[in-house]
Amino acid sequence: MATPELDPDAQVKALAFTKKNYRDVYPAVDPSGASISQAGKVIVITGGSRGLGRLGFAASFARANAAALILLGRSAEGLAETERMVNDINPATKVLSIAVDITDEKGVNEAFKTAVDKFGVPHVLVNNAGALIKLDTIVNTDVESWWKTHEINVKGTFIATKAFLKYTGDAPSVPTTIINVISMSTQGVAPGFNSYSPAKLAVCKFTQFLAVEHPTITSINIDPGIVATDMAHSVPYLAPFIGDTPELVGGTAVWLSSGDKSFLSGKYVLVCWDVEELERRKAEIKESKLLTFKLDGEFGGLDVTVEKA
Repeated sequence: MATPELDPDAQVKALAFTKKNYRDVYPAVDPSGASISQAGKVIVITGGSRGLGRLGFAASFARANAAALILLGRSAEGLAETERMVNDINPATKVLSIAVDITDEKGVNEAFKTAVDKFGVPHVLVNNAGALIKLDTIVNTDVESWWKTHEINVKGTFIATKAFLKYTGDAPSVPTTIINVISMSTQGVAPGFNSYSPAKLAVCKFTQFLAVEHPTITSINIDPGIVATDMAHSVPYLAPFIGDTPELVGGTAVWLSSGDKSFLSGKYVLVCWDVEELERRKAEIKESKLLTFKLDGEFGGLDVTVEKA
């Protein structure tokens, strides 16, 4: 008996919040479009030495005519390659590459000071640095690798965000955006993801706190879908579903960083969703708990009592 073919779009359909969905860049999120231009803006991208940091975020913000990109990453060689790519895409976009471990608070603070001294206060922070250290069961995962996953994904995001906020201030006078890269794994209990998924869930909640504590800054969780990165290729069962492009991820980040996207602050956005439909549903999204993480159930009510022992 023949094995039924897997639908490569099954994950996208299962998480579809909009009627139309995409797996590659389309006009509304085309970073070269004038309506989402990043002209004059300074962008900080962590994890900029490879993968989505390079092919998604750095490439797209360069195409969007950003004034400057600050690339942070551990590999000086990888950062240099990203810088060459940016120069090829748009020689007018200035680039500052700084090799630093995102979990090194002192190093990250020094990197931000260098960036601000050179280009001024940044407008956008893309917290892209992340890692899936080990894919295994809880019993077979060592404590060190389990915790290292949290340090890179959660502590690293916290350190970079604090450094960014030090210069933007609590209520910046110019449009300011924080984009935190999360994961589809936050939506379920995928085999082997017992460290990575909780770490990304923590980032999601952190983003909600950012939105509450800094209401004039737009802070958004971006789910890149399933892109052909080293991380995705390290998870064998994801292979049939890989299909989202770095260009879609980067273009969506550019769109999120343009105009007034405050209705999405503190929310979760999958790059596959039709952003024009999101715009049309702006009031519905803003005035509800849609696209946020919360306990599912029916709570409270007029018939609720609290009994004394």
